[in-house]
Amino acid sequence: MIFMKQMPHWGFGNRVIYYNNLRQMAIQMKDDWSCCPWEGHQHFEGDLLNGNVLGEVELLPCLGENFFQIHNISTRSIFTLKNKPKVKQGACAIHFRGKDFHSWNIKAVLPESYYYNSIKEVIKECSCFILFTDDLSLPSFKGVSEMLGQIGLPFKIGGQSGTERYNNTYIEDFAEMSECDYIISSPSTFCISAGFIGKNKKIIHSREWVNERASSGDTFWADLLHGGNEDYNIWKLV
Repeated sequence: MIFMKQMPHWGFGNRVIYYNNLRQMAIQMKDDWSCCPWEGHQHFEGDLLNGNVLGEVELLPCLGENFFQIHNISTRSIFTLKNKPKVKQGACAIHFRGKDFHSWNIKAVLPESYYYNSIKEVIKECSCFILFTDDLSLPSFKGVSEMLGQIGLPFKIGGQSGTERYNNTYIEDFAEMSECDYIISSPSTFCISAGFIGKNKKIIHSREWVNERASSGDTFWADLLHGGNEDYNIWKLV
């Protein structure tokens, strides 16, 4: 049996990806699995712990490096949210990440130009925009909000934007994002995880970010650049 003994003190997106790796690895090993309780598992249908017992093989913390490399079952078969909001057909989520990204990698705080150009790519297809962020003071978020208002495009701001991601309110924004038809994405695993759960979506990523990370040897972004998989792939690079 392969098992997860302890969930690191990570954000929700990282927790989802680590847990997904456990389930994918168990299938590849043709073995049973078990998992410790982790904040967020209660929002999904089914038994995500499978007994919470110690096995013979502990899966150590791992994230995107395994996401495409070990893929044996659809992520949408593993994760089904208990509460799915009704989202307007053709809605486009726009995700902005600030705060800790400023200290982690300033290039991950994507510029306003990326968001403006991405909106141009979907404006004729989508019905409305829903903006999500952990940082209401972020210049790109403010700029896009003002631009959408000035030109009269329908948009709203996710109800929990700007709140602490470690409290339970994060799931409302996550669920709404997961049911959109389009995502103008950021490098955040919170947004990426919403992309491979719920509806199959058309996803836009930053060309500059993806190419830079892929060329630096980041396995997740290199695999995504080369096509990803049926659960998560790039519709357009902007």
